[in-house]
Amino acid sequence: MKTPWYYILLALAAGSRHGLAIARDVHTLSGGQVRLWPATLYGSLEELCERELIEELVDEPERPPDESERRRYYRITRAGRGMLAAETERLAGLVRIARSRTRRRSGETA
Repeated sequence: MKTPWYYILLALAAGSRHGLAIARDVHTLSGGQVRLWPATLYGSLEELCERELIEELVDEPERPPDESERRRYYRITRAGRGMLAAETERLAGLVRIARSRTRRRSGETA
């Protein structure tokens, strides 16, 4: 999975957000390592919608009443949550392997 997609799904797992809020959350979640510029952000959002991993909210009751009509809100779908969980498990497995291989072995020097 593309890194921006993972972080976007992770941001939306906490609740519906508009594009700028997603970008800010991704920046925070990544410890400042991932910055989603508009082309990357909106291109990724479009691709994730096409793959039905997220959906744009078009229902008026879903949109906060004090928000501009121009802001587009997104939420994660069931398929998106499943993909996020699968990728998280894959990454956790990779971390387990990396940790086991980076431990000092007997006889190694510093």
